[in-house]
Amino acid sequence: MRKLPVFTALGHAFRSTTDNIGFAFHISWPWMLMLLPITVAGNIYLTFNAAPDPKEFDPKSLFLVLLMTIPSVIAYSSIAVSWHRYILLDEVAEGWSRLRIDGLMWRYIDNAIGIFQLMFIIGTIVGFIGGAALALFGVSGEGKLVVAVVGYLILFAFIIVWSYRLSLKLPSIAIGRTNFTLRDAWKATQDNFWRILGLVLLFFLCVVLVALAMLLLTYLFGQLGTLGLSVLIAIQVAVNWVATILGVTLLTSLYGFFVEGREF
Repeated sequence: MRKLPVFTALGHAFRSTTDNIGFAFHISWPWMLMLLPITVAGNIYLTFNAAPDPKEFDPKSLFLVLLMTIPSVIAYSSIAVSWHRYILLDEVAEGWSRLRIDGLMWRYIDNAIGIFQLMFIIGTIVGFIGGAALALFGVSGEGKLVVAVVGYLILFAFIIVWSYRLSLKLPSIAIGRTNFTLRDAWKATQDNFWRILGLVLLFFLCVVLVALAMLLLTYLFGQLGTLGLSVLIAIQVAVNWVATILGVTLLTSLYGFFVEGREF
C-alpha cells in the first residue's frame, strides 16, 4: 500500500487551492451570492433576538437556524462536487451548471450524512462501553476523569481518521463512479492511520489559527454595532468558503493519491 507523505500532501492541497482560487470563485460565486444575504440577515436576527436564557427553548430561532443550514448544506455540497470534478476531470462548470442540483449532489449529501451517522453510532457505542468499563472496575475520582479524557481523545482520533478514510468515497461520487464503495475507500487507505492523523491535525491547526483571527475580528467589529456585525458575518462567509475549498481540495488530493495513483 502507498504511504502518504504528510507534509507534501498538505502543501499540495494549499498550492492547489491558492493556484486555482480564481476557478474556485468562478464555480462558487452564484451560490455564495445567494447565501450571503440569508446568512447576514439570519445571524443579525439571532444576535439581537435571542432568548435571554440560553436554556429557554426558542422555536423561532430553531426554525431560522434550520432555514439557514439547509441551503448552506446544499450550496457547499454543490460547490464540492463541482470542485472535485474540476480537479479530477478538468471540468469547469459554466452558466447555470454552477448551481448544480442533480443526482450527483444528492448522492454526495446522502453519503456524507451516512458516514457521519456511522461514526456517531460507533463513537456512542464505544463511549458507552468505556463508561461501563470504568464503572465496572470501580475507577472513580480524579483517576476516572483522567482515564475518561485520555480515552475520549483516543476515540476522537480514531473517529477522525476513520471518517477521512471512508470519505474518499465522496470524490468518486462527484466524478460519477458507481463501482467505488466504502470498503474500497477503507482498503485503499490501510496502513496509513498515523499519517492521516498527522495530516488532519496539521490541517485543523491551520483552521484553529484562522478561527483565532476571526475571534480578533469579532472583537474589533463588535464595537461597530449592526454595520460591524454585518461586515464580520460577510467575512465569516468568505472564510468558510475558503476553508471548504481547502478541505475539499485536501480530500480530492487524498483520493487522487490513494485511488488513482497520482503523485503530489
